[in-house]
Amino acid sequence: MSTDFSHAARTPQDQEFTYYAIGMVAGAVPGIVVGFLVAALAGHAAMWLSVFGGVGTISGLVVASLLFRRRRAAARHGETSAPGPVDSGAVDSGAVSPGPADDAASQTSPPRR
Repeated sequence: MSTDFSHAARTPQDQEFTYYAIGMVAGAVPGIVVGFLVAALAGHAAMWLSVFGGVGTISGLVVASLLFRRRRAAARHGETSAPGPVDSGAVDSGAVSPGPADDAASQTSPPRR
C-alpha cells in the first residue's frame, strides 16, 4: 500500500467527507469544553460531556453540510454563468475559433479613469 497521500483523489465525495469530518470535530471540541464547565458546577462529568459533546458534534455536522452544499451550489452557478462562447448547436464550416492571443485580449480589464 502506498503511503504517499500527496496525490490523493479530490473527488466531490472526498471534499464532502472532509467538510463533515472538520465540522464534527469543530462542533465536538466546544461541546466538550462546555460539558466540562457544566460538570464543574453540577457534577456528573461523564453525562454532561456526553450530552454537550453529542450536541456539538451534531450541530457541527449540520453546519458543515450546509456550508458544503452552499459552496457546491456556488461553484455550479459559477460554471454555468461563466462568460464564454455560446454553442448554439449550428455548425459553421467557415468559422475560425479564437486563438490564445484573441482569448487573452478579450479578458483584459478596461483602463481606469
